[in-house]
Parts: sequence; C-alpha cells; structure tokens
Amino acid sequence: MIDRRSALAAGVRAIDLKGPGGWVLVALLAADVVVVTRSTDVPNGSSIPYWGVWLVAVVTTLAVASLLAARLRPSAPWLRPVEALAILAVVAMVLSDVTMAWQPLRDLGIYLKAGEHFRDGSAVYMQTPLTVQPVDRTAYPFLYPPCTLPFFGALSVLPLELARALWLGCSIGLGLLALRLIGLPRRWLVAAPLWPPFFQGLWVGNVAVPALALYAIGPWLGAGLVVGAVFKPYTSLAALWLVRDRRWMQIAAGVGATLLLVAATVPLTGLTLWTDWLSALGVYQTSQQSLPGLYGFGLPRFVPLALYAALAVAAVAAALRARGTDSLARLGTATVVASPSLFGHGLLVAMPSMLSLRSPWLWLAIGFLSTPDGLQWWLAVVVVVASWAVPAMRRAAASGATPRDTAEPEPLHPLGATQVPWPSFSAERRLRNRQVVDPGLAEGDGAAGERPDGLGTDRPVA
Repeated sequence: MIDRRSALAAGVRAIDLKGPGGWVLVALLAADVVVVTRSTDVPNGSSIPYWGVWLVAVVTTLAVASLLAARLRPSAPWLRPVEALAILAVVAMVLSDVTMAWQPLRDLGIYLKAGEHFRDGSAVYMQTPLTVQPVDRTAYPFLYPPCTLPFFGALSVLPLELARALWLGCSIGLGLLALRLIGLPRRWLVAAPLWPPFFQGLWVGNVAVPALALYAIGPWLGAGLVVGAVFKPYTSLAALWLVRDRRWMQIAAGVGATLLLVAATVPLTGLTLWTDWLSALGVYQTSQQSLPGLYGFGLPRFVPLALYAALAVAAVAAALRARGTDSLARLGTATVVASPSLFGHGLLVAMPSMLSLRSPWLWLAIGFLSTPDGLQWWLAVVVVVASWAVPAMRRAAASGATPRDTAEPEPLHPLGATQVPWPSFSAERRLRNRQVVDPGLAEGDGAAGERPDGLGTDRPVA
C-alpha cells in the first residue's frame, strides 16, 4: 500500500505543470465545462447554449491575453498553463452567475415566511412530506431549530426591501470578512463574489454566507465552530478541531453559548416547536426519497447510505490526522462530504483546503466549481482530498517544506508562495510557541522545542 502511494506521489510530482502537464489540466477543464453545460442555457431559458458562448469568450480572452503577454512580458511571451486555467475558470464563473440568477433571495424568503408564521402562531414546520417540488422556491420547508425563529420573526416585521437590504449587506460584509480572516488578500476580495459558491449563497440569501464567519474565526474564537451548528447541525464536525487541538475551554464556551441561546428563546418558542422541528426533520427525509432534488448534489442522492457514512467517516478521520489549522481546513472539506444535502454555497467551507493546493491544481478545482452547480462539483472535492495523500499537489508552504522550497513562485495563487490559510493565526502561534520554551534551558540540557514538562511546544497553551 505504501509503495503504491509512493509511486502515485512520484508520478504526480513528475507532472510538468509549467509545460505539457499543465496543458493537460487545461484540456481537462475545457472538456469538463463543455460536457457539463451541453444542456445549459445562458441566461436560463434563453435557448443560447452555455458551452458555445463560453468557447467564443474563452478563445477571444486567450487571444487577447496572449498578445498582452508577448507585449508586456518579453522574457516569457507565451501564456502559461495556469493563466489559461484561470481564464477558463473566470469566464465560466461569469456565465454561471448569469445562469443561476433567477428568483433572488429565495432562501431568505423561506426564513421570512417562517418568521411570519412564528409571529402569527401558525405552523412553522412541515407536517406532511412533499410529493411535488414547489415552483416557488420560497415555499420550501424551513428546517432551522426554533431558537432561530425569534430573529427571523423580528426580521419579518421590517418592510420586505429593507429586510432584504439588511440581510444582503450583512451577508456580503461577513462573507468577505470571513475570506479575509482565512487569508485572502484584499485585492482578491473584489473578485470573490463572482465565485459561484459565494455568488449563489448571496443570490439566494442563504445563511451559509454569513455563517462562514463563524468557521473563519474558529482559530481565534473556537466557540464559533460550535455555535455554527445552530443553523446546520452537521457543521459541528468542524468543532472536532477543538478536540484535536485540546481547546476544552472554547468547547465549553461554545456549548454554553448555544444552551444560553436556547434557554433565552424557549420562553418565546415554547417546547412544542422543538418537537415539531425534530418531527419535521424526519418528514423532510421522507420527502427526499420522493424528490431526490431535495438532496441537491449531496452524496446520499447518489450512493447507498452505508457508503455515504463510510466516506464521511473517512474524510473526518483524514482531516483529524493533520495538525494545526491544516486540520481545521480539512474538516471544512469533510463537512462537505458529510452533508446530508448539499447545494453550491455548501462548498464555501472547502476554500481553506483549496488554498493549500499548488496554483495549477487550485485553478483546476476553482474551474470545476465555476460551472452551474451539480454532480461535477465533486471533482473539486476529489482534487482537494487527493492532495491530502499526494503532497506534490500541495503548496510547499502547506506541506511542511523548507523555507527555501517555499520561495518557489506560485503564479496567480492568492496566498503567494509562503502564506498558508489563516496566516495571521499561524504567525501568532509560531511566536507563542517560541515564547513558551524555558529561557533558562541551556543548549544541550534538553531537546529543542520541548517544554520542561516534556511536552512539545506545539501543545496549546491554556
């Protein structure tokens, strides 16, 4: 097994990503876009084939980029594979955003309807399974726990346009703040909303965008990883990083904050709504069997339950084998694998793992996520998970290479050559680890990087 893995790693390492190997990735991405959009119109329902518009736009952009490269970069006049990958992905992003732009803020509509039902005392949660997919997406069932209802009830009191503006403004602000905390430079934040997982989350008004901030702030305020489960319980998998890192106080703070939220809202919601909610989750699962579209492109739609559970457990186990924030990044991707239902905005938490990829692999993954969402988006997850076993796919800074190795250029990589996801936290932790070494420990009196109690300096300090 080890030999096979070593042979695979050696094979990937031998791929010339700056030459023929990189152009193979370009061809792979181009084929993917054409195949998966062969039945897609842009805009939706226009009868204008997505793949045709994309091909024309890509060829034009590649030609212009080649002329600019020859004129402005005489020492390297030819377009690089990674630049071509980026062009293919960005053109697809724009067309996909146009294609997905229908019935705006429909998920927010679900939340506001639930808030209205809560205020007038009518039923909030579904009581009978769906047998027909609603045409109006705001008629989909509300699945969040009762402790969120007072907030959505208050939001529903506002005029509709004001409620929409507040939600969208807060989503954009918190979403961009989350990306900044993860390490995305400011100049890249301008383009971030074009990325289909981000754009879709904003367009439909899903809570996944503002909730991303609870995940992004995890290294500093781990309680947020626990509180995030209020909206989507399976996202609590990311809180396993706190266990992995032995942050017991932050776990307690997160659990305490969640219980306090529940206790504070019970006088408003009562206990009946909680039993209604639990019952509604079962009814929704029954509905998914009749309407597989309710799974989105989550794994339970395509594989048996046992295999889905095995893949989820394997992804979490692989994530927990990593150290530091790399483990937290991997748990974000593991959350995607473990999601019982999955839509485009669910891929937001995979961004830190994606940023650990080498630039060509990163743009290949971005490209897979740049078409309208569907089963093909799993190709991006496959690329990310494969990099966990094949370090050659990962950036030197993310795979424990020497400082000399990390100086290798990473063209078009948002984090450059030396940064890692959550760079500020990583720098703070390195400084803290240096400070906990006993200054009185003379050279030769103990192993470097070891505390007087025999535990390594990477042990979290209470």
